[in-house]
Amino acid sequence: MYCGIDIGTSSVKCLIVDESGTMLGTGRSAVGLYKGDLGYEADPLEWLKSVAAAYAEAIAATGFGESGIKARLRGVSVSGNGPTLVAVGRDGLPVGRASSWMDRSAVEAAATVSQAAGRTVDPSFYLPKAVRALGLAGAENIAMFFSGPEYLAFTLGASPVSYLADDFYDSFVWDRQVLSRLGLDAGMFPPYVAPAERIGSVSVHASEAIGLPAGLPIISGFPDFLAALVGSGAVRPGIACDRSGSSEALNVCATRPFPDPSVFSLPHAIRGCWNLSGGLTTSGKALEWFSGVSGYSGIGSDSVFQEAERVAAGAGGILFLPYMAGERAPIWNPELRGAFMGLSLSHGRQDLARAVVESIAFGLRLAAERIRGGGFSIDVTRCSGGAARDDVLCAIKADVLGMPVEVPRTPECEAMGDACACSVALRDHADLKEASESMVRVESRFEPDTSKQALYDERYAEWKDFLESTLGLTKKASDTGTP
Repeated sequence: MYCGIDIGTSSVKCLIVDESGTMLGTGRSAVGLYKGDLGYEADPLEWLKSVAAAYAEAIAATGFGESGIKARLRGVSVSGNGPTLVAVGRDGLPVGRASSWMDRSAVEAAATVSQAAGRTVDPSFYLPKAVRALGLAGAENIAMFFSGPEYLAFTLGASPVSYLADDFYDSFVWDRQVLSRLGLDAGMFPPYVAPAERIGSVSVHASEAIGLPAGLPIISGFPDFLAALVGSGAVRPGIACDRSGSSEALNVCATRPFPDPSVFSLPHAIRGCWNLSGGLTTSGKALEWFSGVSGYSGIGSDSVFQEAERVAAGAGGILFLPYMAGERAPIWNPELRGAFMGLSLSHGRQDLARAVVESIAFGLRLAAERIRGGGFSIDVTRCSGGAARDDVLCAIKADVLGMPVEVPRTPECEAMGDACACSVALRDHADLKEASESMVRVESRFEPDTSKQALYDERYAEWKDFLESTLGLTKKASDTGTP
């Protein structure tokens, strides 16, 4: 058996599967996202507590018990969101909270890094956050920097490493040349390692604290988006993975990069392939926000999605923009914010719920439209994450996207990707592509309802007009200095 662990924005997930990819047990434990003085932050010590809780839940679900798990478990791998930066002291403990991937406040440090790099480096990237941390805490108080999943692996007993699926990613991670130009100590930034390599063993201390068997091989993983591609089976051109969670992105497997920077073009975990992506920074967060302000008990099928199902397609004429904290690809506007349009006295919260849910699908269609416009095909989308379990949302996505939407038997695709990495490192499969195609299975498939196609084409055109108008207002407010 293999254990995959994924650090998300709102929870840590743990998955235990057998060598065939059959899910034996899964667990989840919440973690927080905190608004600190320096932007959005996460607590690495909270990750450790949540891993212990999620792992305990997962092994209980297997029915094997701790002794049975110890005898059968062969490896563990960790993935997670990024760029989330953890500064670590000489005692191995975090120096304050981690700077979350959502934190874009290191603006001055980003300008310094950009000047050294000779190109624009976004404030959310690792290096600007590291430069800022050194300025605030002092180099004498920081021994090393980690990304989130590599720090968790380190606390389990792994050597200090940084995941690097392709040399291309160096400019997005430590950027060794820029480190040198800035005069930073290269020893503070762990060396790179490819996915699916053994990087250590679970220590006795970590075993006692978390429950994983001491001596269990720790296998290098990926950033979460690459783990999800492998764990969803999106390892052939034309297959897309819709990663749903606090944020959401359509990740398309392709044979070449996109021709312009409007769409993220990054090397795939599979050699020779590329990942083209765009999406919504606050999809799940927008659903969570609406759930809270409208009085729903949560965002599960017993609340927002259930209410949305009671309303006909088109949400009674209401449109919603789910951009609550700016947007990256394919819009690239950090000032964009959410909005409703088309409200009348006859509308109730069910109509608003339907509009919010449909807006997620419209945002994904915008990304798909841009990618297809570059000459790339998208034949099917596979859903990953918690929202994959909701049939209402999956059906709406199929209708709006106009393509089949599939749900893997194990929708925690990041953790499944980690399990695939374990299988390769332990030589059960030759490579990640073989592991993915062998271990990932589709459980359900949603075909687009052709009777709704004309309606959704019309509503999507109106939604795009609404978005363009809002972008114009955003630019006007920015030009005039209006807050």
